Amino acid sequence: MVERRVTVIIPTNRGGSYLDEAVASVRAQTVPVHEILLVDDGSPEPGLAETAMRLGIRHLRQPPSGLSVGRNTGADAAQGDWIAYLDDDDVWHPERIEEQLRALDAMPEAIAACTGGWYMDAEGKTFGEGWGAPQARARDMISYDALPPRITTLLIRRDAYRAAGGCRTEMEPAEDNDLIQRLLQLGEFACVDRQLVGYRRHRGNVTQRGLAGREANRRVLDDLISGADAELAGLLRRHRRAFRRYAASENLGEFIAARRRGEASYARSILWWGLMRVPLQSVGALIQRARRR
Repeated sequence: MVERRVTVIIPTNRGGSYLDEAVASVRAQTVPVHEILLVDDGSPEPGLAETAMRLGIRHLRQPPSGLSVGRNTGADAAQGDWIAYLDDDDVWHPERIEEQLRALDAMPEAIAACTGGWYMDAEGKTFGEGWGAPQARARDMISYDALPPRITTLLIRRDAYRAAGGCRTEMEPAEDNDLIQRLLQLGEFACVDRQLVGYRRHRGNVTQRGLAGREANRRVLDDLISGADAELAGLLRRHRRAFRRYAASENLGEFIAARRRGEASYARSILWWGLMRVPLQSVGALIQRARRR
């Protein structure tokens, strides 16, 4: 196995009750990482310095700047030539890094490696089916003919991360999908089709979904298309068509749920977004739902 130095970056503004478990899952890797870097995004004083010292990991504090800046700060400070991001409430399977390094050995031209993952609740209990990561070409993931990976599963060549420009704050809360699309334009990904990352869902999650996420992803695709050559723009337009269908279905479901909860203002916002951003797809989603009922 080719020697690669891996820096694990944990951007956080809270630490939280799951941080010890997250770090322990990195310590338990069958192939040790080079370092673990805690990027403290302006947590309440006195900050996370004592926590980092107790856990034996590097600590880097910045003023409150958001997740994108935290990720970029970590990448700039990393001592490793490969970086992986770990949310402070997620965990890794012990063989995650070993499997990804093996995949990179088999595909040395790859600029990143990804895996599948599983969902778990606040207590760490697995639920749902999770997701896989079958090997696919970069162009197929750009066009959404194959599912793109998630940033929580990526092991990224640090130079490629910087060449892609890192995370863009103006694309939050879809900055991760924006980054992945720009990385895919630079090279191929080695895919490990095993569930090796545990993604925790609980009330304290910072990940923003719903209407804000859909609007951010729309902006990402429009922005990428506007700066692309003809071939790349064609692939991204395929992605955008798939996104519009998916977003319309999600939007309709969330609209119905908001109405049931009595959230009239949010329901109106959802309705407006569907009519203005994905009108034809919204009609299609409504017809499909009516047929199923």
